[in-house]
Amino acid sequence: MKIIPRQKVWLGIVLAVNLSQWLIPSDVVEEIARQRHVMLGCYSRPHFAWNIIVLVVSLVSFYIDWSTGATYKRRWFQVIATLVFLTPSLAVLDFVLRTPDVEHFVRDSLAYHRPPGAVFHEVFVDRPEARRSYPHAPPGYGTVNCTLHTDRRGYRNQPDLESYDVVVLGDSFAEGSKVSDEHPWPVRLASVSGSTVYNLGMSGYDPLHYLESLKEVGLALKPRVVLCLIYEGNDFRSDKTDEKRKRPSLSMRFEEYFGRSPVIGAIDKLLIETFGAINSNGPLKDAGKIDWLPLAIPQGPDARYYAFEPKQLRDLYEGRDEFAADKHWLNPQGQIGEMNKLCRDSGCQLVVVFAPTKPHVTLPIVADRLVPEKVRAFTAISYKDELPEPREFLLNLLENADAREEVVGEWCRRQAIPFVSLTGPLREAVAHGKQVYFSYDQHWTPDGHEIVAQTVQRYLDEWLPAHQADALQH
Repeated sequence: MKIIPRQKVWLGIVLAVNLSQWLIPSDVVEEIARQRHVMLGCYSRPHFAWNIIVLVVSLVSFYIDWSTGATYKRRWFQVIATLVFLTPSLAVLDFVLRTPDVEHFVRDSLAYHRPPGAVFHEVFVDRPEARRSYPHAPPGYGTVNCTLHTDRRGYRNQPDLESYDVVVLGDSFAEGSKVSDEHPWPVRLASVSGSTVYNLGMSGYDPLHYLESLKEVGLALKPRVVLCLIYEGNDFRSDKTDEKRKRPSLSMRFEEYFGRSPVIGAIDKLLIETFGAINSNGPLKDAGKIDWLPLAIPQGPDARYYAFEPKQLRDLYEGRDEFAADKHWLNPQGQIGEMNKLCRDSGCQLVVVFAPTKPHVTLPIVADRLVPEKVRAFTAISYKDELPEPREFLLNLLENADAREEVVGEWCRRQAIPFVSLTGPLREAVAHGKQVYFSYDQHWTPDGHEIVAQTVQRYLDEWLPAHQADALQH
């Protein structure tokens, strides 16, 4: 078959586009640091997906373009007819597969919840999810067989009462991600205290949702104490972010809908399983940015391992004055204040429980063996501004590690809101060889939940009698 000039030009354009896509790799170190999947050892998932899409479109274009006359028209018709048939068919298949078993949440209000009376099972293995990971990725916590039961309200509770002594507000650290029903700290708190505890924790919640769930469910349970868990990893959000979630744009709705698509999820899983293992142990440029992780605490054969993302170091680097004026703190500050007023008006006491991130707990323990150049380079992956020289940076990072907690704690004390810090007890446990966070997941292990429950109970044992004495005096 003779190639005409138009086809030669098109062939050159298509080959150039495809070669540029495949010859330029992604930043693999950044993908590993963020614990994301890497395809063929050198492409991020979005990069690889676009490579495949461009390749398929190119092949289809060749199929059409490398023909003439009636054949050219017939091939155009075949391609259009195929698209017209496949598009609605895939949409119908996607809709049919979105059964209640697939949907893990009922999003009927800002205080969304899980399906009432449901049971979810998961076998969680604490290891890097991506096949291409840290140069040295030792075993994590192990395997946890997780079962999650929901009550008639769609929250993770098994005793179903009309009122409770304590109500817990929080995100996945309260609900208990990657642990079974008997492990979450609200369950352990009920066990060690003898009080009835209702867990309103829900994966994905933040202070906006805590406030709404308190209004919709929590106060009606007539608690004496409301424990609000603030996780410093993602609970500090601006009012602009909250407004977007209250009134999501059309593009956000589409993104959320397609993000939960079982068809897209199945394709994504197939790509990961097929291409994620290929070249996963190939040469890694700039490995020094990540080869100091996971942290081993303590050193030696009894070490427990802790990995985390650069964003968490970026957040820890923020100083007290910066954070105190940060819109990402001022917004949840107002929401906590509103929760406090609602609790007081209802005759119960709000208590803020501060949950630190994994590096907040672990870095000070290993400060003497951190390499400033490596820690700085790792943090710079998620930091837009210029950082100071390595030694100064590391000193500032360690000095600022407690800054957010101190700002939140001081504000709570000014508002007469009891404040519980989990940092010290968790840090002490880590230093003594107890694994309180999973190695490759940000959440608490069953041991971590037990320490949190004991810490909260000790605080309540000290605070409640004094509070009751003050109430009698007034």
